[in-house]
Amino acid sequence: MPVFLVQCGKGDADREANRLFVEAYRLTESGQQSEARDPVEAYSYYRQAVEKIDNIIDNYPDTPLAVDVAQRRTRIGDITIGQLRDKVPRFSALARAMDDFHELTIYLIQLEDEQDRGLLHLSYARLLYEHGQEERHEEVVSKVLRQADRHWDRELIDRLYLELSMHFSNISRWERSLEVLDRIQDQQLLYEALYHLIADGYMRAADGGRLGRITTYLDYVDPVSRLALIDRICDDLLATGNRPQAVSLLQEDFHEPSENRALEYIDVLSRLSMTLANHGEYDYSRIIIKQIEKIDSNYYDFARRELATVIARHGEPGAAVDMAGDFDREYFRHTAFAAIAVELVRQDSLSMAFSLMDRIPDTVTEKTQSLLEIALLIEDNQEISDSLLQVALPRISDISSPLLRSNFQISVADVHIQRDRRSQAAEAMEQAEAYASEVSDAENINQLITTIIKRWVALGRPDRALDIAAWYRMDHPSFERQIPGLYDYAISRGFHDFARTLAGMTDQRAYYRYMLISAYLDRGLISQPMEHAYEIRNYYWRTRAQALLIADLKNKVNLATAERVSTDALLTMQRIRDRSDKQRAFFHAASMMSAAGISMDRERRPIVIELLGQFDI
Repeated sequence: MPVFLVQCGKGDADREANRLFVEAYRLTESGQQSEARDPVEAYSYYRQAVEKIDNIIDNYPDTPLAVDVAQRRTRIGDITIGQLRDKVPRFSALARAMDDFHELTIYLIQLEDEQDRGLLHLSYARLLYEHGQEERHEEVVSKVLRQADRHWDRELIDRLYLELSMHFSNISRWERSLEVLDRIQDQQLLYEALYHLIADGYMRAADGGRLGRITTYLDYVDPVSRLALIDRICDDLLATGNRPQAVSLLQEDFHEPSENRALEYIDVLSRLSMTLANHGEYDYSRIIIKQIEKIDSNYYDFARRELATVIARHGEPGAAVDMAGDFDREYFRHTAFAAIAVELVRQDSLSMAFSLMDRIPDTVTEKTQSLLEIALLIEDNQEISDSLLQVALPRISDISSPLLRSNFQISVADVHIQRDRRSQAAEAMEQAEAYASEVSDAENINQLITTIIKRWVALGRPDRALDIAAWYRMDHPSFERQIPGLYDYAISRGFHDFARTLAGMTDQRAYYRYMLISAYLDRGLISQPMEHAYEIRNYYWRTRAQALLIADLKNKVNLATAERVSTDALLTMQRIRDRSDKQRAFFHAASMMSAAGISMDRERRPIVIELLGQFDI
């Protein structure tokens, strides 16, 4: 490898400058030879080489060589001075990564595309906060803030500010959340940040004292978003006894949205009217409902029916019945009576409820629904409950919607389960299954089958639940997405084999086994997830599963076990073939080990060095 020298001038300065350059060249060559074997050693060589170059520039500035090496394009061996200088910070970070899992996590994030780094930093920051590492949490959050402040892409900047604002509100750092939120320019992202801030309890935490500050942002969002924020703010203000402030928000003129967002606007108006009704503000709820009438009369009647139900729920059944009785259209009048009757039973007013039910034609589907709900509510009077079942059952088959028929049969089963009549409950569930087979809408069928599976589990029949899951999964692949939601239900009832089998019947067995491990850990259980983690055949998901265990093992078992699993995760990672999968697994494992406080000992360090050598450095 040639050394490129400039022609020496006379005197000691030229000779000394050339000597330093030769030494820098040799150090650079040694660094290149050490990169794959020992990055820490490579960093040391490169740092010393740059020091030699800087020595030439600082101490022998009048030599021709100093003029040349001051330029980044001058070559030293087969790289340039600029490339040599760039290697120093890069290998400095890599050297630190060899000694500490926190530094390793930071280094791995830097290997990712720039647009992904901010979100990865925030993911890591959340983990650090959850494990009480406040100083490191602040360090990582600062990196995200600096990236957002200095970047040129407005879309990326606003997305990072949104994520930062939501992170701070999640941990009740209200002022910091607002400080970042204030920098968002995108209207929709500003709304999301505000909504998240309020949902996390910003208004409740201040007992209404922050209304002025939060309302300054309302003029910067569109009418629909503005109304949705007013709904959330009113809910919090009324809940904390700040009625005057809530009322003040309702005095303004509501800005109607564009035509293409009218339905969305109506939906938000409906939510606001129910928020007010639930806090006993019936007059203001009626005012909001009148706004709905201006846009669509059907939604107006739906909203009035909901208000009548809420009034009944709050202990004013007479007023609720009078209101419903004034509805012009029979459908809304009858369905309101059916809903109010259920609320009356909850208040032990059975006779009034049944009198109201007599005013509803038998052909109204909601009457059958209310009969079944009432049958379940009056568990202390089995005779009346059974008589209601006898009335409702023949009507179910006449209902046109298979979804409703199936759900009503599930309601029948619920009554029998409550009475511990398992054979009759099973018959009702079999009929529910039959009706479910006629449902075509994917979203509805997935939710329905999830409910059916839960009922079979409640009946102590996980075998039937598995049969249904396997059968519906074949015709509805999207059903797999419902499986994680069934894990907690199964685990809480001790059906561990059922949960395991659910994971095994999917096309992505490793992923769903990983999700099962997460469900166990969420319930504070550790022995079952240990077993599952080591059974996963896919090395990527096994690595992630092992890493997921580390903090819980350290806190609930012992440090030695957590350290052993940490080493196992690194060894498993070596067997991942796909580079991008390996890099994602490496970040996940390193961040988990850092958050749990696992050290970079003599056993793990060589594995980490070997893994890092497989990436571009």
